[in-house]
Formats: sequence, structure tokens, C-alpha cells
Amino acid sequence: MSDLKGYRLYVDLGASEVRRRLAGFGHGVRKIQSAGKGRAVVIHTATGRHLEELKGLFGDVKVADSEEGLAE
Repeated sequence: MSDLKGYRLYVDLGASEVRRRLAGFGHGVRKIQSAGKGRAVVIHTATGRHLEELKGLFGDVKVADSEEGLAE
């Protein structure tokens, strides 16, 4: 499997819940994958205001730019 181009945003939610929240959102979201139990990774190309809007959708849960950021 080829590695998708883009940035990664780790979210402390299951992949199915992340997909529900991002339904119809767009803004550079390329793929949502599971990153373990209760965690997902959003592969995106969003920058600037679009990145802030993307992170804003997950304001009630922990969001990090790296997998280690969720462990803290």
C-alpha cells in the first residue's frame, strides 16, 4: 500500500465517529484510518484557516499532530 501524501492529525475518537463528524466537510481531508482502539488518524492537506476549522470539529476531544501527542 502506498503512503498517502499529506499531513496527519491524530484524534482520540474511533475512526467511524471521525468519519461521521467529517461527512461533507472537505477542506483537504484525504483519508481517515484507525490508529488503534479509540483513535483515528486524519490524513489531510489543510493549512491555515482550513486546518483551524478541521481541528475545531474535534474541540471536545484530544487532537495532536503526532501519535505521541495523544499519549501525554
